[in-house]
Amino acid sequence: MGLTKVFLRLSTLGFIATLFVPLVTAFCSRLNDPAPWTLSTYLGYAAAALVLGVLSLAVVRIVAANEALFDELFESQTRFFDELPIRWVDLAIFGAAALSLFLELAVIRWQGTVFEFFAFYKNFTLLSCFAGLGLGYSLASRDRTPLAAVIPLLVWQCLFLIAFRFGMPDWSLASVRNLPFQEQLNMGVNVLTTFAEGAATYFFLSVMFLITALAFIPVGQMCGRLMQRRPNLRAYGLNLLGSLAGVILTFVVSYLWTPPLIWYGLSFGTLLMLTVRRRTILLTGSVIAVIGLVVLAWPVNPLWLKVYSPYQLLELGHTPRGYLEIRAAGHYYQKVHDLSKPEALDAEGLRTRNYYDLPYRVFGQPMDVAVVGAGSGNDVAAAVRSGAARIDAIEIDPAIMAAGRSAHPEHPFDRPQVRAIVNDARTFLKNSNWHYDMVVYGLLDSHTLLSHASSVRLDSFVYTVEGFRDARERLKDGGMLALSFALITPDLGRKIHLMLEAAFDGQAPSCIEGRYDHSVTFFQAKRGAVRIPEGVVQELGFRECTTRFADTKVVADLSTDDWPFFYMPRRTYPVSYLAMIAVVLGLSLYLIVNFSETPTVGNLPYFLLGAGFMLVETKGITEMGLVFGNTWQVIGIVIAGILVMAFLANWVVQTFRIERPLIPYVLLLASLALGVAVARGGGLSATPLGQVGTIIVLTSPLFFSGIVFSSLIATSRSITGAMSANLFGAMCGGLLEYNAMYFGFQFLYWLAAALYASAFLSTLMRIGK
Repeated sequence: MGLTKVFLRLSTLGFIATLFVPLVTAFCSRLNDPAPWTLSTYLGYAAAALVLGVLSLAVVRIVAANEALFDELFESQTRFFDELPIRWVDLAIFGAAALSLFLELAVIRWQGTVFEFFAFYKNFTLLSCFAGLGLGYSLASRDRTPLAAVIPLLVWQCLFLIAFRFGMPDWSLASVRNLPFQEQLNMGVNVLTTFAEGAATYFFLSVMFLITALAFIPVGQMCGRLMQRRPNLRAYGLNLLGSLAGVILTFVVSYLWTPPLIWYGLSFGTLLMLTVRRRTILLTGSVIAVIGLVVLAWPVNPLWLKVYSPYQLLELGHTPRGYLEIRAAGHYYQKVHDLSKPEALDAEGLRTRNYYDLPYRVFGQPMDVAVVGAGSGNDVAAAVRSGAARIDAIEIDPAIMAAGRSAHPEHPFDRPQVRAIVNDARTFLKNSNWHYDMVVYGLLDSHTLLSHASSVRLDSFVYTVEGFRDARERLKDGGMLALSFALITPDLGRKIHLMLEAAFDGQAPSCIEGRYDHSVTFFQAKRGAVRIPEGVVQELGFRECTTRFADTKVVADLSTDDWPFFYMPRRTYPVSYLAMIAVVLGLSLYLIVNFSETPTVGNLPYFLLGAGFMLVETKGITEMGLVFGNTWQVIGIVIAGILVMAFLANWVVQTFRIERPLIPYVLLLASLALGVAVARGGGLSATPLGQVGTIIVLTSPLFFSGIVFSSLIATSRSITGAMSANLFGAMCGGLLEYNAMYFGFQFLYWLAAALYASAFLSTLMRIGK
């Protein structure tokens, strides 16, 4: 009963902790309120704590009284896996692996739509899933499998997050509603300026790590238990194929813009199919699953339409004037305007129209215009009003463009001269053969939108020196670039100024401060300086601010493709992440100690291989995004391609019976050295041959590391121990990835090389024994 007792104790602890999260965050938020504390305030918090304490004691006693019932259920689940007919085992391994990856991606994506700082700490949810899966694989040999607890744990997580996010007053959430871009502005300092903010934030993170990891422990345990019934290489190959299926399914549900109701519905259905065939358990699990789906489908704010695009949660509502307004991750993102009739506009409307018309008042009437970050159409409408003959409107999120197409009162996307293009702005500028009189950057800001595999925001590679050089290449002689941005701090404006200056051969941009959304528009000519027509700035009611951003006293570092952290004005080490890393490491150790599954020294090569693989995978996704685009399709295809490479490596080991991984290790290190050399040389060309070469350079290390891993598990006594160590290693790699925020992405190659070299040495030591 050991595993049952520990799992129930930790699950009960996680449940009780979630009950106290609202109280803790409200208390900490109240500490930062300058209003005086009264006796009734103290008594109110004390009474709430007392009620929660009594409820917690009742929950503990109920769980303890039914411990024997849970133990028998968990034992029967293990027997179900062991007695599954052999003809179904391969399919079960495949399905379990598909479930584990699909559910992992679903949880990562959903948590980020409820609380925005999960989108910033993207790796946090990923690491909690890895912790649960890794521990689950290490427990695969135990005779208790708590798979029936997964659906209740996930449903409780959904209920808790939704009730906490939408059921609490706004003031009580102040201590845990840190905005990601504000965090990045202060990456190298303690952004949690008070003890109260830190206590609330990291208590919340700790609780979420615990309950997420606990939900994935039985999933990993199920995968490992089934894999033990087949030969190691065959089991691992089926696991890889299942993982590939999970990625493809994620691709499909993203393509269809499906909501979390579908993601979790598919996951719950698969979990029930793999649950022991007992009517009571299946009925109970089905009822709880239906409750969870109702919670996910419940319209917490029926006045706002939720749209889950492939990138983010968009909420569509209306302004007081009846025009479309869009929120992203719960924050104001953009709204449409009808600026077609200046005589009907009030003073605010005229200022807004002047802001959008400013680039064309400076340039004149262009023939060809590219609008990058077209959004819902305001910038495109301005280009139409300017009389441009051809307008390419580039927007990465198809849901935003669809909303603008249907709801913008000026209908700019339906004009014959407008070509709507759904693509990554950087990729379009880099690969297009067309040249323009003007390249106009809209207020292109993805807010909390992040890549699936790293902490880099998808708009980051648009705002780099190399990105601006790509835009310059698309300009005709005499062409002009206009970039508008809502500046949060002066040093961010200085950073844009310096990057444009570097991209345009040292020519400083001209800057005009508008009176809309705190924006500044930077103007840059392809050659020479931009001449602002006399009187235009004063006529529009704006002011020139070039000297402010040319001030050398304001220091900022340039964003490049190797260091694309646009919202970090200075290259500083991300010390604000250290507390989060401490939470991950501390709770992972706590779980391992409680389940008494300490990794053995013999599994060290698998751990190091997992850490190195995670770093190379992140670097590969980043580089592939630069070559082929940072769209969700490209990212999904790259992840699927990585799994295909691992499967091919497994097939090579089986076919050629590779037992000693020494030569693959040498090839692995050589391929990393080649990758470093290519990266330091600025990468390969954008030609078809160069793109093929990029694919080979970036995937070769993954292929050879796959051969090494498969050759090691071929002779391993415990494939589940190897898989567990590999996942814990991937966690380590995910934490090491944050070093790129200071050292850049090329540094990840050096880290990966050190990890792989250490794995090589540890393998040699094991062979020597």
